[in-house]
Parts: sequence; C-alpha cells; structure tokens
Amino acid sequence: MQLFIKFFLVGCLSFLIYACSKSNSGFIKGKLHDYTGLDGCGMLIDLDNGEVLEPINLSDFQTEVTIQDGQKVWVKYHETSGGSFCMVGKIVTIDEIENR
Repeated sequence: MQLFIKFFLVGCLSFLIYACSKSNSGFIKGKLHDYTGLDGCGMLIDLDNGEVLEPINLSDFQTEVTIQDGQKVWVKYHETSGGSFCMVGKIVTIDEIENR
C-alpha cells in the first residue's frame, strides 16, 4: 500500500510540474490595455518588462482570449515591419495568446 501511495504522489507531482511548465513555456506575461483615447490606438499589450506591443491580429484570437482592458495574458509574438498611427509600441503579429 505504501508503494502505491509513493507512486501516486510522484505521479501527481510530475503532472503538476509538467502542467505548470507547459502553460508558460516560451510565453511572456502581459496585460491587455485599452489605448483608444490616443489617436489611432486600440487594444494593446503591456508586457511585464515595460514594453508595449501593438498587435495587428489581436481580433483573430477573440475566441481564445477575453479581449478586455486589464485582462492578464500569456503571449508569443514576432515583430512585424510596418508603420503605426498609434506609435506607442512595437508592431507585432501574435503567434499564440492565452488568458492567465
């Protein structure tokens, strides 16, 4: 019986470690912020490191993420070339985004 309990606890611990590391692997912490008060701006992403992202495809993820001011997210992105009317942050294409 003790051997079963040990295997069960090791299995649970392994699952928790895997689940936690998987949920943020390669993702960056951020928060959605509504900048519509500034000319040409909309919903942007404030990263925890102080950077601001201007995503060109955030609306593509409406079913995966709650798009509202203050929503905390995990995000993977790559920089995209081009101009911006908002001129607050880096212009990016979101690769993946999740609520956190």
